[in-house]
Amino acid sequence: MKTYLALALAASLAVGFTATTLAQDTGNKQGERPAKAPKPDRPAREGGKGDAKAGKAAVAKVGEAAPNFTLKTTDGKDWSLTDAKGKVVVLEWVNPECPVCVRVMSDGTVANALKGAKEQYPDVVFVAVNSSASRKSSLDATAKYLKDNKIEIPALLDSDGAVGKMYGARTTPHCYVIDANGTLVYQGAIDDNQSGGGKTNYVVNALTQLKKGEKVSPSETKPYGCSVKY
Repeated sequence: MKTYLALALAASLAVGFTATTLAQDTGNKQGERPAKAPKPDRPAREGGKGDAKAGKAAVAKVGEAAPNFTLKTTDGKDWSLTDAKGKVVVLEWVNPECPVCVRVMSDGTVANALKGAKEQYPDVVFVAVNSSASRKSSLDATAKYLKDNKIEIPALLDSDGAVGKMYGARTTPHCYVIDANGTLVYQGAIDDNQSGGGKTNYVVNALTQLKKGEKVSPSETKPYGCSVKY
């Protein structure tokens, strides 16, 4: 009799264990909530964390050697920073589709910067760079943009945005001045008024001080304009 009762108890426990296991396996059918799907990553906004990471990756720093690069000009030729070795170089980031870039062209701000640069250094190399990798229409319009405004300078197409990120270019326009020794001595806005009618052209100011053998001041300013369309 005892043996019979032990066998019956064992069988009952086995059935209970099996039922419990099945309830766990069926998940939400037994009252469990289904796991929530992970939320998709949100794209970084311009000027947010995405741009901050790009800034950290930049290697161009005022007071240090300007990093070399090679880009295609609008007429398909290679242009390298080393091509201007021994000369003062001005880099201006542009975007023909940016209203601020259109304004600094139409009101003579860029022309005055180019004129003032040549007055200090007749052999200065003034270059436009377009890093609008996400806007092919902007890259395609670069040559016409300069021609229509009668600005005769090399125009470089940074088609993947790598050079712009390397220099930390944030806006159009964003300007850089490199001395004859290849050292970056100024980076920032083209002048002191983003609305127009600026009193100080920072590019000309930097070149004037450089010519006198003075330390460039300010050597850095906050650039204004449209964000670079990487």
